[in-house]
Amino acid sequence: MTLTGPRTLFRSLYRQSLSGSRINEDGLGLHGHSAWIIDGATGLSTEQLTKGGSDAAWLAGVIGETLERLVGEQRPGADHLRRLEAEVRGMFQAVTAHLPGHHVHHAPSACLALIQAREAEAGNLMVEGFFLGDVVALVPAEQGIVRWTDERAKPLERKTLAALEAGGHEPGQMPEAVRRQVLENRTRLNRPDGYWVVSPSLPWAGRELRFEAQVQAGEVIVLATDGFMRLVDIFSAYTDRSLHAALAKGRGEELIDELRALERSDLRSGDYPRVKTHDDATVLVIAAETSG
Repeated sequence: MTLTGPRTLFRSLYRQSLSGSRINEDGLGLHGHSAWIIDGATGLSTEQLTKGGSDAAWLAGVIGETLERLVGEQRPGADHLRRLEAEVRGMFQAVTAHLPGHHVHHAPSACLALIQAREAEAGNLMVEGFFLGDVVALVPAEQGIVRWTDERAKPLERKTLAALEAGGHEPGQMPEAVRRQVLENRTRLNRPDGYWVVSPSLPWAGRELRFEAQVQAGEVIVLATDGFMRLVDIFSAYTDRSLHAALAKGRGEELIDELRALERSDLRSGDYPRVKTHDDATVLVIAAETSG
């Protein structure tokens, strides 16, 4: 089945991906009528399982490279995700073949948003999104700017924040209560009573949340990881609407600078509770249009 005509595509308006620490475990990509953003999370192994900068960086890279190849085949997003699951699993098994018996929760994982555009009636474009985890799309719709995301992990995230010690913690240090809660959260990964993400060890394709909206050609769509969305969700410096407006006006670099300044102003995470003082921050601003 052909998902979209050859004239439908996304145009990049702004892209940025900055690491919060030594290694950036985010990713983003754009190819034709498809765009995606990735937020990796390293597993619980005491030793590194892959040859990437980290296991999560390795996984984010593999996801991005595989999607770059798959989306050129003009298939529906759900087909891409099924093939992505199989190929990522095969590559992970190959690179960890020398480590027999490693537990599935030792593996890295990643949040993923994949969006695609196709032609619709009246000259508009239909945008469809596939989401696993708390990466975000801000999409213009009749009711205003709508947030697409997967919040199935939110109850567990609230438990993690509740475990943070009063008054914050030293940068780069994880309080023991938080570490225990994170370990408990990971036992719920890719389970019906937990949350769903891309995993090289556990099934996940078909569990993504799906969204769609009809947009006019040229309208701005934003994809971002939770590290960038701290401007809204942690620091309350913006709303979804005002953040989208600022990015549409070309203020991406200003926003990155503002984000880092806010993080530096609260290095112990006391005023704005968060596990990581600085997080990887990635944003992709695009416009859906037709090449004709």
